[in-house]
Amino acid sequence: MTTDVNQWQTQLLQQVDRLIAVASQQLRQNQPGPTVKVRGPEYWQRYARHHYVKAAELINEQPFQAAKHFRQAALLGHPKAMLYLGKMFLQGEYLPYSLFHACCWLTLAEKAGESAASQLIKDLSPKLTAREINGARKLSAERFEQLCDASFSFHPSSSD
Repeated sequence: MTTDVNQWQTQLLQQVDRLIAVASQQLRQNQPGPTVKVRGPEYWQRYARHHYVKAAELINEQPFQAAKHFRQAALLGHPKAMLYLGKMFLQGEYLPYSLFHACCWLTLAEKAGESAASQLIKDLSPKLTAREINGARKLSAERFEQLCDASFSFHPSSSD
């Protein structure tokens, strides 16, 4: 019986190539990737305060830009920013006049502990239909869910 050495060598080399590919793939999978840091509520509270302070700086010269910062701070859970944003929608001076949006932000501000929001809600409620009030509350609940989701965030960072 004659053995074809070339065929045997070719098969052996193919098997070695497959083993090298498997080993390389496993090495790539086992290499440490970027570490993941959890950014918790403290981080987001600092970030919210940053936007609130920025809004306070801009309110007189660039009120529309200030409103953007109030909104960002509000979406990060800053109660006073929620209150001011609600007032801005209620006044309609720098933002579109919207009792609906005012009710939404003021509801969140009230739930976050801003007592001044309660009286504003009482004053604007008679101007809204029951459907609008329910819609504003639904939007408030959705924003609350977004706020909760934003309270924790995972971010890859380079290994230190």
